[in-house]
Amino acid sequence: MISRDKVLDECIDKILKLASLTLYGMNAVGQVHVVINEVCRYLILKKAGDPECNLLAFKKRLMTLSRLTHPSLPDYRKTIDYAASLIVIEAP
Repeated sequence: MISRDKVLDECIDKILKLASLTLYGMNAVGQVHVVINEVCRYLILKKAGDPECNLLAFKKRLMTLSRLTHPSLPDYRKTIDYAASLIVIEAP
C-alpha cells in the first residue's frame, strides 16, 4: 500500500500541475511521460514491496483523482487519465 511517500506525492503534484497547464492550452503529453517514467523507475527499482502492487496502487490513486475531478474540467481530467493509462501492469 502506498501512503505518505514523499517521492510519490511529488509525482502526483507534478501531474496535477501539468493537468492545470492544459487548462491554458498547453500540451503536457511529453512532460507526463517523464513523470510517469520517474514513478515507474522508483516503484520498480527503489520502493520496498511488490513492484506490481505498488504500480497498481499508484495507478488507482490517479484514477481516484480523475473521478473526483469536476466535470467542467475535461482537459484536466484527460491529463490525469492519460498519466494513469501509461502505467501498464501485465498479467502473468
